[in-house]
Amino acid sequence: MLKRFAPILLLVALCWLMFVLNNLILAGHLTQFGIRPRHLSSLPGIFWSPFLHVSFHHLAANTLPLLILGAIICARSRKEFILVTVTGVLLGGGFTWLIGRSAYHVGASGLIFCFFGYLASLALFNRKTGTLLLSLLCIIGYGGLLRGLVPTSAAVSWEGHLAGFMAGIILAWLSSELSHSLAKPAQPPPAKSDQQSLEAPQSVR
Repeated sequence: MLKRFAPILLLVALCWLMFVLNNLILAGHLTQFGIRPRHLSSLPGIFWSPFLHVSFHHLAANTLPLLILGAIICARSRKEFILVTVTGVLLGGGFTWLIGRSAYHVGASGLIFCFFGYLASLALFNRKTGTLLLSLLCIIGYGGLLRGLVPTSAAVSWEGHLAGFMAGIILAWLSSELSHSLAKPAQPPPAKSDQQSLEAPQSVR
């Protein structure tokens, strides 16, 4: 049972290990490797930013929603979790790099919004009873996250939240399209006609 949730537990553990390394040992030196929008040298920050947090409070606030929403996706499928996480980091981070203000954008909140956007919008594209209940449960439990999509504080990357949320919705749509295409039965080949085409006669002079 625990094996199914190993990916999200490992992800959360990596965030905490990176916090210890960056904030307690390196005095925050690694924060400069977050996402700095529209700087080519900052593109690798798309990979690093979800693991970097500026303070204990920052990481503690992200840990529980990351763990719960990630565990829900893991419960559906570990393969699904890995796909949503990796693609969400790349897509959400890429959007942040494009639309974010000039600052270092760090933290797992973009990935949290990706998980939330993914789970909350699944019912829009895959209208099954189980999916509807899952989306409703996530909206009831974490609908308050939507406040993070608008500017509230200069210290909060609402652009990263919006980028992650958009990435989650896109991934839910792509996942639904893929599921529908795989569920379609293979079309039988067209029946062959019993009549054979006759070769056209050659012209004569």
